[in-house]
Amino acid sequence: MNEKKEEILRKKSFWEHLTEIQKELLLRESRIVRYQAGDSIYSSVRECLGAVFILEGIMRTYLLSDEGKEVTIYRLREGDCCILAASCVLSAITFDVEIEAQTECAALVIPAGLLAAMSRENVYMDNFMYKEAAKRFSDVVEALQQMIFLSLTQRVVSFLLDESAKIGSSSIAMTHEEIAKIIGSAREAVSRTLKQLAKTGSISLNRGEIKLERKESLYQLL
Repeated sequence: MNEKKEEILRKKSFWEHLTEIQKELLLRESRIVRYQAGDSIYSSVRECLGAVFILEGIMRTYLLSDEGKEVTIYRLREGDCCILAASCVLSAITFDVEIEAQTECAALVIPAGLLAAMSRENVYMDNFMYKEAAKRFSDVVEALQQMIFLSLTQRVVSFLLDESAKIGSSSIAMTHEEIAKIIGSAREAVSRTLKQLAKTGSISLNRGEIKLERKESLYQLL
């Protein structure tokens, strides 16, 4: 197991700048965790988790209002790191997020306590954490910009095109409810928008699947 952990951590920018003792601590204390689709990975009511490095699957990070409304701020895939699950370590983070497994996932988790100690002792680890936090803040700003400045049709189209590019396929296996959660809208409104796009021939709808038929016409809507 330590060989797998070292293979993952060796690719991170901070690894070569750690002492041998720090490397041994990381390998001993970090853990590889598997999650099922729908599992809660991190919540504001739980203790600080730590740095989460995604090895497989997709995780969704969202804000949750007191009334239970969800607003997705970004999703993470293989190779990404979620540092907001270590919000207790970063004083600049003053809001709570929720993280769930959108699909079956595997992740390497560095515990918050160890992360805090290493960031105090090693400037390279500290720098890595704040760079990752800056990336996620950029994602938050982009999500807010889309919600404020784009119409619902544009938000749906933007999501479909982005998702198609990320998975390398014109067929997207997602339900209308899942898309609504991601773009922060109601399922009924998303379903109406998708049906309107289907009428123009830009997409086709099948059970649990959306196929992009004419991407050029979708880009013209943005």
